[in-house]
Amino acid sequence: ERVATWREPWIRQGVEQGKREQLRRQTEVRFGRQTAERLFAALRREHDPRRLDAIAEAVVRCETGDELLREAARKR
Repeated sequence: ERVATWREPWIRQGVEQGKREQLRRQTEVRFGRQTAERLFAALRREHDPRRLDAIAEAVVRCETGDELLREAARKR
């Protein structure tokens, strides 16, 4: 039980990093490398998994890279 509790933060961190990397790749495909790099820099400070999910939805919903970056910068 103690080991499972000890590993939990590492597992969360791995999931969070995986989500960020997936968002970076999807953004690069859709909006280009520059937008992806800017988004990835902003996501380094984001730790809320629900917020990362909302940004992932914005990658699909937004029409432009600038719109996506504005959405990512907005706090909920």
